[in-house]
Amino acid sequence: MRRIFTVLALALAPPLAAADTDLLVAPAHLLAPDDPAWQDLAAGLRAQTAVTADFTENRWFPFKKTPTVLTGEVRVSAGHGLSLHYLDPAGQTVVIDDRGLLVRSASGDTVPPADPRAGAANAALLHVLRFDLRTLADTFAVYGRRTGTAWQLALVPKDADLRRTLGQVAIEGDGTAVRRIELRRSALQRVEILVSPPTSTAAFTADELGRFFRAP
Repeated sequence: MRRIFTVLALALAPPLAAADTDLLVAPAHLLAPDDPAWQDLAAGLRAQTAVTADFTENRWFPFKKTPTVLTGEVRVSAGHGLSLHYLDPAGQTVVIDDRGLLVRSASGDTVPPADPRAGAANAALLHVLRFDLRTLADTFAVYGRRTGTAWQLALVPKDADLRRTLGQVAIEGDGTAVRRIELRRSALQRVEILVSPPTSTAAFTADELGRFFRAP
């Protein structure tokens, strides 16, 4: 079963070098949960209640020189969570919400077995979209840097076991647009999500909520 790590990204951006992310993880960049310098960004992200966009997911594995590339449509709802609908390969939708992970296919809905690494990463993505630094700080040391409208976050698990299995989460954005997220377990094993500018910011219809999100 796929372990999916997804995020809303509103514009494409060049990949951030691992060395740049490593430089961010330093005491000078450690963020307090209520840091006032980030409150405008938090308000802007929370104001986005419905977004649909195309995405590309790149997965690097130690046994391959080139990434496995998946494409599809991502939908983000303030009230219903994240929905990742895969077009290539086709036939699967992954929903991440406050109840966890759900996988939808032609054969029906499936809830994968609990996985602490996937659970922590998926919860982190929901909290990043809401820019809930206080909740993120319960599980991660949160590092951040802003330069003009551009910003970067790095999330490092506080628990040693989770740090070994999940690794580090890096997020990039520009203004209220999250542009890229990377989950890097090692230099040879990582997942990167890039998503195009939104195709729609209209509220989801009842049909879309039924097709792409978990039933109430």
